[in-house]
Amino acid sequence: MDRNLAKFLPLVRWQYLRWGLVIPALPLALWACNSHPLEQPLPNPQQETDFSVLVSPEREVDILFMVDNSPSMDPKQTRLAQNFPKMIQVLEQIPDPAGGTSLPDVHIGVISSDMGSGSESIGQNCRTVLGDRGLLYGNDPNNSLASVAPNADPNQGGHPQPNGCGLHSGQRWISDVADPNGTGQRIKNYDGNIENVFSCLATAVGTDGCGFEHQLQSTRVALNPDYANNQINPGNIGFVRPKGYLAVVIITDEDDCSADPDDTINDGMFLENPLTETASLRCATRGHNCGGQVIPDYTDPSVGYTGSGFSHAFADCTPRDQLDPNHPDHHYLPLIRVQDMIDSVSTVSAWAVDANGNYVYDTSGNHVSIQKTPDKILVSGIIGWPPDTSLAGVTSTDQYQVGKDSTSMPADQKSLWDYMPICSIPSIQASDGNVYKTYGGLRLKKFLDAFQKTDLGGNPIQNAFSLCNPDFTSAMTQIANAIVQVLKPGCVQYPLIDTNPNAPGVQPECQVVDRISCDTPGKGQCLSSGYEEYSRKECIDSTTGLPLDPTSPQVGHIPDSARPCWYLYYDTTAAGCQGTYMGQRITVLRPSGTTAPAGTLLSMKCLTCARADQNCPAL
Repeated sequence: MDRNLAKFLPLVRWQYLRWGLVIPALPLALWACNSHPLEQPLPNPQQETDFSVLVSPEREVDILFMVDNSPSMDPKQTRLAQNFPKMIQVLEQIPDPAGGTSLPDVHIGVISSDMGSGSESIGQNCRTVLGDRGLLYGNDPNNSLASVAPNADPNQGGHPQPNGCGLHSGQRWISDVADPNGTGQRIKNYDGNIENVFSCLATAVGTDGCGFEHQLQSTRVALNPDYANNQINPGNIGFVRPKGYLAVVIITDEDDCSADPDDTINDGMFLENPLTETASLRCATRGHNCGGQVIPDYTDPSVGYTGSGFSHAFADCTPRDQLDPNHPDHHYLPLIRVQDMIDSVSTVSAWAVDANGNYVYDTSGNHVSIQKTPDKILVSGIIGWPPDTSLAGVTSTDQYQVGKDSTSMPADQKSLWDYMPICSIPSIQASDGNVYKTYGGLRLKKFLDAFQKTDLGGNPIQNAFSLCNPDFTSAMTQIANAIVQVLKPGCVQYPLIDTNPNAPGVQPECQVVDRISCDTPGKGQCLSSGYEEYSRKECIDSTTGLPLDPTSPQVGHIPDSARPCWYLYYDTTAAGCQGTYMGQRITVLRPSGTTAPAGTLLSMKCLTCARADQNCPAL
């Protein structure tokens, strides 16, 4: 075993990568102070609904692009670079505190899928020691690994660029934020425009990466660089900020093949075997089931595939995600469980910083970490998946197939058993001579499904897009729109029940708590969740003694001495709650001349209808 690999093995084995990131969730303790004590909800169609909406959106967004850098990816990388401006155009339309629209405070980073091939190089462009390790590509002259610095060493994974892709020296990601002093200027760590810098980084990852793609392993290592003080990629520390949103975008044409780098654990996954199969088939046969069964004719990994082809309905195939040492075929399940990947990304933490940007430490001198809440993690992917509709010039199939690909390059691969593509575009050719192909990403789709969000109407937001469509315009626009949606003030998705229809207006049954982001978790009023929590009473019109009319709320009838308090109103504007039931929004009315601190959430319990199309009593 390579000595350098031995040094890093404990850092990247999946069983060590959980790193104890879960911070116990604190229940909201202040419900009892509100004006309406909730009683046990009645049977459907009524229900008691818990939800949170943004009041003053935190404008920090950290966007991580995982870009496959295997040899077949150059036409896909080019399209990503070409369509990135579509994302920026959408993000620039987000409302800002000045009343206009502008780009939020962004960190944008790029990583590759190359995590090496374990302790032995078997070709496939795989370096022996962990590849790029999930390190963000940047202009770092002191670390040539995954670097675009002009003097980067290609033999160590660097990809030299004449100007470092426009990033200032030493920078590992794009940073473009508003001046906190309110000058209206932007503070940037790059020269030129953001579209050109990103396009350079997205294509600078190259196409000489390992053919055993570790898309998910690379992503979670990138997002968890140092929380066990293992220093896997300390250059990534600071990319994920504690209060902002995290968006992950995966661009790849093959399924995830993440496995432990130790050959004694991965069952020789990356060792040289008799040439009977491609790297793609080796990953697929060990990572997929069809019809609830393993892919047939693959019983000895040292021999490889021994069948004569296989076909099954793709929709009936799933990730082979069982890992039980007592199971008779556990030796042939070397891939890291997808659920482990989901758990790692959904528990990402960042070091807390105070108002001056300094790290916060506990009494033992350790960094205080703030864990991301699920609502602040957005994951999307442009992956191998059957297209929704027939596309001109695209050859696609609804079958999962093992066969021999007559179009494969180099020519000797035509004789190898292969995991066949879900689609191909004969008119587009990659630099390695292969035509544009995409392979079904069953493991990747399970990962994406775990992070799917819903829109204001409660409908699933698309976060998985087919790479079979070579035009990324729609995908990039929709991914950006998903980010925009969470940065806009939230709305009440379910119809609120009027608990007193005999009184004028609407009498909703709600309990409301302000959750205000804070800098010193676990100290004073700042809970370990990173929030201060304050119960808010309902606003009562000083002239009528009743709650405000949601169709025309007279907020002037609420004196400052009675604020902050919450009220219901209807906002059916396109920029507001259009698309939800009656445009319902609950907001907190604050003293004159004040606004909620950035990142403030309203957490609510309300008596609602289970669905908008049901007849609820007293609605």
